[in-house]
Amino acid sequence: MEPAFVVSVSINKKILKSFEKYLLRPSFNLFINIVILICVSLAICLFFLRFNSLANILLIGALFIYIEKILGRKIIIKKLVIAINFEQNYILKFYDDYMTISKELEESGFNIDYSNISRITETKKYVVLFTRENMCFPVHKTFYNDNEKYEWLDYIVDKNKKIKLYNIQ
Repeated sequence: MEPAFVVSVSINKKILKSFEKYLLRPSFNLFINIVILICVSLAICLFFLRFNSLANILLIGALFIYIEKILGRKIIIKKLVIAINFEQNYILKFYDDYMTISKELEESGFNIDYSNISRITETKKYVVLFTRENMCFPVHKTFYNDNEKYEWLDYIVDKNKKIKLYNIQ
């Protein structure tokens, strides 16, 4: 059986850093930002009420949460770079029931069911597929034109209606 789509994927540290802000799930990122905003707002209110020590604790807590958010992204990148051995090239083949991921020079690979894809994000240079295990597959935009991109995205979303699309242009 022939695949409906075949795309090449390259992953290295530079590519991962280019979409670093999308590595955390958007809902989790929003939650962190809301918690930081609440901490800072409460700290400002407490400063006006002259509870300076409690306000300082909230500001320090907000700062720690922000630092953890940044460090979390760095840790994810570091783990992904270690997992892929610094640079890998893959071929993604999209069939009716699953997609196959194989290294560029190898015939065999492994299958991923479409239900395992959780979200798709578009950046300036890439359309990135994320799995539930936070694996990512950045497809460079030069591999297709806009019509092919939308056809490809429609094909994937038709296979799994629960995929969330972010920043698709």
